[in-house]
Amino acid sequence: AGGRAFLDYLDGRDAEGRELQWHVSFGPQRLRGRPAPASVEPRFDDTFFLELPSAVSRTALLAHSQAVHLVLACRGGPTAAEDPWEAGPGTLLCSHQLEWRRCLAAAGPQRLTVELQGVGRRRQLSIGVLHGDLELRPAGQPADLVPEVGVAAQINSEEHKREDVMRQVFERMDRWWADCHELYKARHIRLFAQTETSLFLPVTSFITPLEAGRALDSPVHALRWVALLGGEQHVAKVAEGNGAEPRWNTFPVLFAKGRATVEEKALLLCSLLLGFSLDAWCCLGTDAQGQPHAWAVVRARGDGSRPADVTCWDPRSGLRVQVDDASYLTSYSSMDTLFNGRRLYVCHAAAVAQASFDLEDSRCWLPVPLDADASEALRLYPGRRGSDFAALRLRRWGLPLDTEVLEEAIEQRLQGVVRSHREAAGLSTRFNDHLSQLMHVALANCEFERALGVPQVADFEAMAQRVFNQNEVLQAVPAQFNHLRISLYWPALNERPTVRALLALPPAASAFAVRSRVVPYPEGAVAVWVLLAAVGPAAGRS
Repeated sequence: AGGRAFLDYLDGRDAEGRELQWHVSFGPQRLRGRPAPASVEPRFDDTFFLELPSAVSRTALLAHSQAVHLVLACRGGPTAAEDPWEAGPGTLLCSHQLEWRRCLAAAGPQRLTVELQGVGRRRQLSIGVLHGDLELRPAGQPADLVPEVGVAAQINSEEHKREDVMRQVFERMDRWWADCHELYKARHIRLFAQTETSLFLPVTSFITPLEAGRALDSPVHALRWVALLGGEQHVAKVAEGNGAEPRWNTFPVLFAKGRATVEEKALLLCSLLLGFSLDAWCCLGTDAQGQPHAWAVVRARGDGSRPADVTCWDPRSGLRVQVDDASYLTSYSSMDTLFNGRRLYVCHAAAVAQASFDLEDSRCWLPVPLDADASEALRLYPGRRGSDFAALRLRRWGLPLDTEVLEEAIEQRLQGVVRSHREAAGLSTRFNDHLSQLMHVALANCEFERALGVPQVADFEAMAQRVFNQNEVLQAVPAQFNHLRISLYWPALNERPTVRALLALPPAASAFAVRSRVVPYPEGAVAVWVLLAAVGPAAGRS
């Protein structure tokens, strides 16, 4: 397989340090290709084996309509050599649904030539051409082949049926909204959105019960992971025109990019919470400053939930806010649209203080006409057979190196910078290995508290009291990053006044420590904790 006519890289300076990588999704199967240097004719030297559903014949396989989702992302740039373990967030080049069923009519490898279209505003532009082979194994006998006309007829029938359902849904909701939209002109109301390939769908299509499998231990770990994903500008790339539908990337694209808008994070978080069997809803509204925001709402008792039974899971802050807590009113100003994978509501109340969470309360909520059959027909993520849960699965990809190796490399890099910084000020530096070991406990507590919201400081304080005497003061500055671009760590640390004060401590009675902790999460996400610490005499003592 290979690529041709990737003209974005015609100029070698545009290709310098960049790599192209395929991400493949098919049901629960998730695969990644080897990164290929960006060029006009990139060499994609990959072979992907995908397991098909068990079927007695090729004719039975014809009814399996799920396509192979191919996502092409680009990473890196001219400065990629500075950080060999991470090239930075990915840039989406292409999202293509590969119709594999055409090989049901072929006895051997079928030559594949696909013109790859761009995404978003570049959807009408070709980014390149992919050449490859598609083959069904075992090959079977010629009598088993499905006629090409039969394959084409099945595909066309499915496409027409989906188009008919979409047209009926759009016309019905559009007529309904024409009668209501004057009441909500200033509100954050969304009925439709478009994918990265400009496919228009009801917002309910972007939510699905998504099981985390072994990738995430609990709902709070799901919140922690979603909050760790890199951010993009709040409103996903919107088509021109006031009030146009937002563009929300599909989950495989989010995984390939490693970043998402807050709305996309809320969609992903809500889907994961549904996968944990919680009564979760995606809420589009405004934050305390009146700016568009999105979060997940979880009700413990359904429509009978009191404020104490409702929690807002915020993917931007990574925090959970109970509705009966005072911070609720200081975090959000309005709830405008509430939806899951099957139902969609518009909120009458202009302020969160006036809104209830009984969705049957017509004084507060206006249901949008959308029947269950249409929602099922327009699902973005097909479910497992006989189940509402999506077939899509999260993956824990391995880090470029063992976590201990990464942590030691980060520490050595920062120790060198600290020593150089103090030498420039005429100060010597002494590092204490045991102090560094104690700081590992502190960093473990930091991640535990960030993930679960429960502080764990008693054990560390007990250890510190045994190690340091009453005439000594421990100063420690932790920082958290969501990437492995080590070259960015020190500039961020050095901006902090507390770090600069720590680095200015006199050398005679001071011992320093640098500790790092790398915590891997699904889809290549990481929480990297870095802690700078020093022990010196208490103020007024020498």
